[in-house]
Amino acid sequence: DPHLIVLSKPAGLLSQGAKAGEPNLVDWLRLHLGHPYVGLIHRLDRNTSGIMIVAKRSKAANRLTHALQEGKICRTYLAWVLGSISSPVRWEHVLEKNERTNTVRVIPSSEKSRGKTAALSLEPIRSALWRTHPITLVKVTLETGRSHQIRVQSAHEGFAVLGDVKYGKVALPHDRLALHSHTLEFPHPMTEEIMHFEDAMPDDLMMP
Repeated sequence: DPHLIVLSKPAGLLSQGAKAGEPNLVDWLRLHLGHPYVGLIHRLDRNTSGIMIVAKRSKAANRLTHALQEGKICRTYLAWVLGSISSPVRWEHVLEKNERTNTVRVIPSSEKSRGKTAALSLEPIRSALWRTHPITLVKVTLETGRSHQIRVQSAHEGFAVLGDVKYGKVALPHDRLALHSHTLEFPHPMTEEIMHFEDAMPDDLMMP
């Protein structure tokens, strides 16, 4: 498409470079597109895989960013979480981010002036065992797009994402974070046609 790219980011690749020379999606796209402008609409953590949308031109980037802010870009994720979830749930918390340490925590709603409201819903898909620990594959639908939102809210509720050594309370090693950006739906920035894309769960997150 002349205005945007939808792609599948592999786990281990930064969305945007934090240090000079470190491999990242933005630099790869600059090379791929042959020009310096890359409109990053949203980000995925380094160890999160899956679908992303990136604008090729500033006009498209502005319209897509506006659509994101208005809640018109719908995103779902697949995640393996520790514990058993048997029915759909919705979580809403106030999150506070420490920019210096790049960490996020849940704070009391009475202190919401210091943070931002984060909301999501989870739908259980199936259960399994990981090294004798019960785990649940869930579909996560974001209502807001806060930094580390899924990981922080899940850990706070006692269902940490498998492999999350940053927020998980149980040290349960996995090859990487068991979190995958699964679907993306948005209005095209020029035609307003509703576009829908899906990125299947990668093989390294398929459990028995």
